Amino acid sequence: MRLQTFCLLMLAFFALAGCAPEEKAKPAEKQQEAKPEEKKEDQPPARAEELIWVFQSRGSLQCEGGGTTLAESRSRLAAEGVTVQESRCGVRTDRMYPSVCGGATGDIHLHLIAKKSLDTALQLGFDPAQQAEYRSKDCPSGEN
Repeated sequence: MRLQTFCLLMLAFFALAGCAPEEKAKPAEKQQEAKPEEKKEDQPPARAEELIWVFQSRGSLQCEGGGTTLAESRSRLAAEGVTVQESRCGVRTDRMYPSVCGGATGDIHLHLIAKKSLDTALQLGFDPAQQAEYRSKDCPSGEN
């Protein structure tokens, strides 16, 4: 009986080990002030209080990869007239993603845009980054 109990406890431990939450971090918007990556000649640079970070899932799957690149995500916004000041990759820390091949990852793309463009970004499936907890991370190689 003790052996069965021990085996069940070990099985539960290993099952939950893949679902351990990552250290929580505050959104990058609060960690770091907005700094435009590049200045466009035809538009004056936006002030920090006029900007907002938005995010969208990268769409990659565990063991399979895939999903959109940062450039593709930025292009979707630009195609609808949204000026992107800065872009980066990140990972959500406010949700748990079970370790299973074919399962979703917490990988996201983040873009700094003007607040006046938020409605357009929302229509494209982006969400305000202040609604989620995440941390910035390096983009997969060749994705910048």
